[in-house]
Amino acid sequence: MKRMLFLLVVLLCGTAVWAQDEKNPVEVKKLPNLAHNNLKAYFPDVEVVEAYTTSKKIKDEYTVVLANTVVIVFDKHGQWSRVMANDGEIPQRMIDGRIKMNLSQRGITSRVVKMAKDKKGNYEIHLEDGTELHYDNQFKPMK
Repeated sequence: MKRMLFLLVVLLCGTAVWAQDEKNPVEVKKLPNLAHNNLKAYFPDVEVVEAYTTSKKIKDEYTVVLANTVVIVFDKHGQWSRVMANDGEIPQRMIDGRIKMNLSQRGITSRVVKMAKDKKGNYEIHLEDGTELHYDNQFKPMK
């Protein structure tokens, strides 16, 4: 009986977690205006393959998958929070100039393949060679 109750609890918890991150398709034209502006500015000639939202308790996010395998996550206002280039690199014009300058000064030539930004303005940069770099909201490298 205890096993049966345990399995039931595990099944119900698993279902709740699965349902929480369910993909809900979104029409591209219904993305926030700022998301549209970002897509036009940084990926003008790349087709959107999929757009969806996942409703979470804390915030809503929009995820956009592009034909060039780049995945961009936007917050509910349309500001990007994460960009992942699965088979390529993030466009140079999307990377803040102060970060690019720091990478250049450090002699780093690897491509940026993942970039994340938190609400405080801190950046996390992942390079093609596996290096992970962190910058504060003043674009100063963090340890």
